[in-house]
Amino acid sequence: MLVARLGSDRIDAAVALRGPAYLCPNPICNAVMILKKGRIKIAHFAHKPPMTCSWATGETQQHLEAKRLVADALAARKLAAQIEFVVDTLPGDRRADVMAWSPKGLRIAFELQHTPISLDEIESRASSYARAGIAQIWVPFLKSSVWKDGKPIEGGWLIERYSPRPFEKWVHGFSGKNGMWMYDPTQKNLWLGKLEGHQIYVEETSWYSEGGDENYGGGFHKWSKRYRKLTLHGPHEPDRLLIKVTSRKAYSTKDYNWPAGRVAHLVPA
Repeated sequence: MLVARLGSDRIDAAVALRGPAYLCPNPICNAVMILKKGRIKIAHFAHKPPMTCSWATGETQQHLEAKRLVADALAARKLAAQIEFVVDTLPGDRRADVMAWSPKGLRIAFELQHTPISLDEIESRASSYARAGIAQIWVPFLKSSVWKDGKPIEGGWLIERYSPRPFEKWVHGFSGKNGMWMYDPTQKNLWLGKLEGHQIYVEETSWYSEGGDENYGGGFHKWSKRYRKLTLHGPHEPDRLLIKVTSRKAYSTKDYNWPAGRVAHLVPA
């Protein structure tokens, strides 16, 4: 965690000092936190073992770095922002990775998704944000395999055969026709990703029936159910991106549900 509680105050690990008794901000937990600062890992708070707090589940150094990077980029744009901001109306883990406020006071939640999230959970959280009038943007982390599986193209990178995780398909559908923003944890920059259909070729085959007739099959292309073509446009530095907010209507398919609400998009400055 990047934030802990000291009395009634929120304390950012980046400015925290060793010594005080910091507590977990999760009201169900309230456990004592350990401040960890060093020259390699980002400053953060950790639970003493054994750790049972749900708010610390799935937290990685790359996720902590991403939250810090986004918050710093928003601050560079003179926008108010808080890391791990608690939203009372959200179920379960009620924190937005980063919450920003527009000059007119509109709340914008940034969700940086490093580990897979179930469709039930992401749809529940997105619906809660929408009901609260909070604009939202979901940013999946790029898998390291995209760099060995793809090739450079003008203005970006192309992966002809990409297997998106279900939540990535959901994010792409929620983001709209312009595509979804994706984060590269190695280079610490952002790419605009677009998923398109991928065709596979079914080899032509022939066989003989019991009556001696020769039969033919295959020899055509069909759309893959598993794979998509992923085009990445970029890279873009986080502090060089602006925010645009639009509204979308609710929409459902057999597999996915997207709520009506405000959607935040990043726009190159």
